Amino acid sequence: MATPTLSIREIVATHVSAAAVLQRFEIDLSSQANLSLTQACAALQLSVEQVLEKLAAAEAFETGAQPIDPAAMPLQKLIQHIVRLHHRSVRQELPRLVALARELAATQRELAPEFAEVEQLMDELQGDIIAHIEKEENVLFPYIAYLDQPPGIAPPGSGMRFLRVSQPVRLMMSDHDSAQQILRRLDRLTNGFQASAGASSTQVLFCDGLRAFEKDLRHHIHLEDEILFPRALKLEEIRSSRA
Repeated sequence: MATPTLSIREIVATHVSAAAVLQRFEIDLSSQANLSLTQACAALQLSVEQVLEKLAAAEAFETGAQPIDPAAMPLQKLIQHIVRLHHRSVRQELPRLVALARELAATQRELAPEFAEVEQLMDELQGDIIAHIEKEENVLFPYIAYLDQPPGIAPPGSGMRFLRVSQPVRLMMSDHDSAQQILRRLDRLTNGFQASAGASSTQVLFCDGLRAFEKDLRHHIHLEDEILFPRALKLEEIRSSRA
């Protein structure tokens, strides 16, 4: 949980949504990284209490104010949970991390030439994952939600080019594997998502952010591969047996 005495860097490292909240208050995550929240707010004439309130709300939303059991959630609620929490995190965090990687590749070419490859991998990761979540939201998830409806409701037709839900599920799981492979390569290049000794604030922000992003993505993939998709496959099997 964020406190007034924690540095901006420490707050960003606590949970994945913190960076987006601070940026909405125009707190510079790079130049003000070593300032306490109190100092950063004073410099911008912000209310520390208001910033803390927004950080707490974002963290509560991210972690769930009440413990939840995804396996017990109705499928439509589980889909909403994935979209609102994990897909939102992808859309907020990836552009920020890509921008930091580009800055590091441009400024650290001599001291840390590996960031040229890091930049390429981040661009690839962003392109792949954004396309992936759009396919889920526009095609697969509406069809899974349809499977959870009573018989007689017409299936969503827009964008559907598959006969069984197992076809897009396999593709989405393959996308997950590809994303995890990229993150494993980034893990090696960044020494386990750890900034080097004496690293710039930009490198620290990037590594802290990427570490939080990787953790969130692992949970995101678990929810889909281990809970949502198997339940969708089972539902389709039940509907087919009753047809």
